[in-house]
Amino acid sequence: MATKNMPKFVSAHAIACMTRQDVARLLKRFKEEENTDVRNIRVLCDTLSGRMICEWEARDRVVLVEWLKKCNVQIRGTGEWLMAVQYESIGDELVTPQRDNL
Repeated sequence: MATKNMPKFVSAHAIACMTRQDVARLLKRFKEEENTDVRNIRVLCDTLSGRMICEWEARDRVVLVEWLKKCNVQIRGTGEWLMAVQYESIGDELVTPQRDNL
């Protein structure tokens, strides 16, 4: 559903007190709310430590932050963050992220 050539982002979130079922519902909401400006690629979480990392494609940072707010996921304080992915490793090589041509 994403548009062509959208940048990648990674975000970190505190998920205190969320169960596996809560995270599964949140992931379902992410998928239901995807549009041509934002797409969730992956969610990684540890409910025991209360942390979640998400990988995204989005038109830009502002659009992603507003989309997350709509999903009741906020970037709060210094322990939570949103980072644009400038480079990533593929095997032993550091490359500019490939962008889906969906």
